[in-house]
Amino acid sequence: MHLFRLLCISILLPFAASSQTLKMGAWRAEIQQVGGKIPINFIVSPGKSTKTFSIKLKNGNEKFSLGESYFRGDSLVIPFDLYESELIGAITNSNKITGYFVKKRDGKILARTPFTGSAGSNIRFTGTEKPRVSVTGTYRADFWSDENNHSEGVMILRQQGNRVQGTVLKPSGDYRFLEGNVHGDSLHLSYFDGSYMMLFKTKVVGKNITGKFFTGFAGVRNLNANWDPKASLPDLKKLTQLKAGADKIAFSLPSPTGELISLSDPRFKNKVVVIELMGSWCPNCIDESRYLAPFYTRYKAKGVEVLGLAFEYSPDLAISGPKITNFIKRVGIEYPILLAGEPNDETIARVLPTLQKMNGYPTTIIIDKKGIVREIHTGFSGPGTGVYYTDWILAFEKTIETLIHEK
Repeated sequence: MHLFRLLCISILLPFAASSQTLKMGAWRAEIQQVGGKIPINFIVSPGKSTKTFSIKLKNGNEKFSLGESYFRGDSLVIPFDLYESELIGAITNSNKITGYFVKKRDGKILARTPFTGSAGSNIRFTGTEKPRVSVTGTYRADFWSDENNHSEGVMILRQQGNRVQGTVLKPSGDYRFLEGNVHGDSLHLSYFDGSYMMLFKTKVVGKNITGKFFTGFAGVRNLNANWDPKASLPDLKKLTQLKAGADKIAFSLPSPTGELISLSDPRFKNKVVVIELMGSWCPNCIDESRYLAPFYTRYKAKGVEVLGLAFEYSPDLAISGPKITNFIKRVGIEYPILLAGEPNDETIARVLPTLQKMNGYPTTIIIDKKGIVREIHTGFSGPGTGVYYTDWILAFEKTIETLIHEK
């Protein structure tokens, strides 16, 4: 009992002298992680009501609006409601914040780590040494924790002065909007969105980048990236396939309100159907859904339907249903998203028994007007990948147009 009371006091002490005002404009914060401190940037604007704030998280060229920030007692809460996490801390003199980043699942705290922030700065990584290298280009990247666990990708970087933006393409999706700086021959990059935390700490020698890649609260991998303008991913349309002899999929799953929807329902008959295997916890899935939402608005009158199958951490509709509903509302989706179960091989095998293997979230299945699966695409190259994103859209819409005009 005494230990519990001491822990509670130690948690609450940093928030005892909190001020309920917050300076508007640019902020810079640092979150403690296994690799050190991950810098993040955000922009504060007035909220819709008194003592609330509208905060946009900045990664590269993306400014992502978070849920309305508010005070809980003496502590400011910055919610990442799509990911069930939050930054919570005490404000000092309206321009400093001290507290914790808290990651939850189904209302329970999974992990917590300290963070601090100050107003007035839009710098990513601090440093005074001028760049001695240029990292602009395309690289063939290898990530590994041991010799039996290698994972390849394509790293794309753009440098202006000492500022660097870019991403990493992987078969399962991209690393979205990485941002960082070059100081001397050191390249540091970071990304944070309330779900993923990434930190690159590397050295640049000639056309080679080597160092460490830190993810989440404790993930550590080695990185070796070699400049290669021809670096590319494998054919993402061949990674996930149906089992031999199968050409269709079938399912009957509940919407967030409990309505059972089946692929055999009349609304899908003689339609081209796009099925997104996704999760509300998945940033790459958000990117694809942000594309599919306006796509559906443009194409539904042409005979196209879209369905999302959400693989959530809880199979309980009472728990995951509200998360799916919030996802639909935040992204602006008009098509149904159904709860498929948990994101594991056993659930996928049960829900989609004709699918041979799923290799990442999201995975997109395109079905023709006869119900035949015509294409399965693993992963999604989002807006942070530039030309890869626009190329994906062009290829996808060309396929859809072809299927629409088939007899």
